[in-house]
Amino acid sequence: MLLELRDYFFITLGVCIYSVGVTIFMLPYGLTTGGVVGIASIIYYVSGLEVQNTYIVINILLLIAAIKILGFKFCAKTIYGVLCMTFTLAFFQRLFEQPAPDGGMMFPKLIGDEVFMACVLGGITDGIGLYFCFENNGSTGGTDIIAAVVNKYRQMSLGTVIMACDVVIISSCYFVFHDWFRVIYGFVLLFICSFTLDYCLNRRHQSVQFLIFSRNPDKIANAIIQCGYGVTVLDGEGWYTHTERKVLLSIIRSRQQVNVLRLIKSIDPYAFVSMSNANGVWGEGFDKMNVTVEKTQKGKKVLVFATNSTHKLQEVRAILGDKYDIRTLADVGCNIEIPRSAGSIKGNALLKARFVKRYYGFDCIADDTALECVALNGLPGIYSANYASVDDDELSAAAAKRPKLENYSEELSEEMLRILHSKAAVNDGKTENNVRANIEKLLSDLDGKDRHASLHTVVALVTGDFDDPTMYETYTFDGVLDGTIAEHPSAEPQFFFDSVFIPDGYDMTYQELGVDVKNQISQRAIAVGKLKDFLEKMKKK
Repeated sequence: MLLELRDYFFITLGVCIYSVGVTIFMLPYGLTTGGVVGIASIIYYVSGLEVQNTYIVINILLLIAAIKILGFKFCAKTIYGVLCMTFTLAFFQRLFEQPAPDGGMMFPKLIGDEVFMACVLGGITDGIGLYFCFENNGSTGGTDIIAAVVNKYRQMSLGTVIMACDVVIISSCYFVFHDWFRVIYGFVLLFICSFTLDYCLNRRHQSVQFLIFSRNPDKIANAIIQCGYGVTVLDGEGWYTHTERKVLLSIIRSRQQVNVLRLIKSIDPYAFVSMSNANGVWGEGFDKMNVTVEKTQKGKKVLVFATNSTHKLQEVRAILGDKYDIRTLADVGCNIEIPRSAGSIKGNALLKARFVKRYYGFDCIADDTALECVALNGLPGIYSANYASVDDDELSAAAAKRPKLENYSEELSEEMLRILHSKAAVNDGKTENNVRANIEKLLSDLDGKDRHASLHTVVALVTGDFDDPTMYETYTFDGVLDGTIAEHPSAEPQFFFDSVFIPDGYDMTYQELGVDVKNQISQRAIAVGKLKDFLEKMKKK
């Protein structure tokens, strides 16, 4: 709410500055700019109809069309900007107008007859006003609306459409004044306004890139990190001496560059430093990429499945169908083996999905599965992958508090950071799981006991705004398949519970049933089926 109020405050400030520019520098000197304000000013010069009246009428017509085509959410701040502009134009005209010799009202020429200077100052003032609006997600309506509507149906950029409209509007003032100088002044005003707007936007987001060559790179890198900046260490070689060198790459805001230079000099006065301007930096800690992605893959929604298992991937793709572009961890460049350390399969699935969403940006689905035996109070449970290697006391403690773990939930940010920066978590493609040892321990623990069991899978979906983890939406979907544990495992067991679990209604283990049958009846298929139904409902909304 505070961020929204801040946006509206600065939109109001920007509209006020723009209205002052129109009232002081445009109307008294007969200047025309682009947009609806340009149309309204031409009508004012011809008929004397006040600018704000024409402005509001044209924008109302445009907004009606925009709401119908683009939706109300797109137009909310535009509506506010239009209403605010209408009020401020009227207010500042009343504030600055003076009695004219003929008995009417007129606007004073505060800088004498300097039309060109009025053109320059008007462009600068209007550019600053528009900067405050655009920087805070606002709009003053007019040709912005036309451009958005055209862009929806034609592959034309917003800038191209706005420029075309402005050229037509400014050129039409020739038919009012029959003076090409007025047209030229209009284009100069438009150019200065655009240049000022771009300058303010670029200056606000200006960054610098440092390349640092030093004999003490570790200390400099640590100091940069401690100051809250990021740094990447690159491997290099001094070609003259053929010695290895570490090169530090750091991108920071331009206003902070002096701090970094002082820091470098205090550590290594003889460091070789190259600094260059970076006009645009997008990513965590900098700016958000406010662009729309072209609809590739025939409009498929991208979902990352937090696995590199080919079998799992094929099963999920078969269930969700070709409406979704399902990618693996490897597809998005994630080489981290995410530990299952949340205390429950639901927590583990959420941890994996939130980790991928937080650090790779894509909406993510993740799963975790447990074999739960009735006679063992739900064990192996979360220890299904390494049952044989877990201490018996730990297993007993986990079984005793199992009901509490089913609803386990925690703040995962610190855990994910630890995972991301842990070199020990890199997936080297190997596994320490001893399938035969797990099977032997399970069959031994169940000797002479009830052999009823179930396979339980939880699939987690994490979606939402990549730039704001507090706005993530999380959903979980359960799949449970009942069965029994076989007296003897399948020959040449490949996976732990696949080799010993017999689903109800069948007389063979998962492994013996084969992939096709397993994919149709599996607990993962049940959970992913629920996910598919949910996604279809979300699409309809």
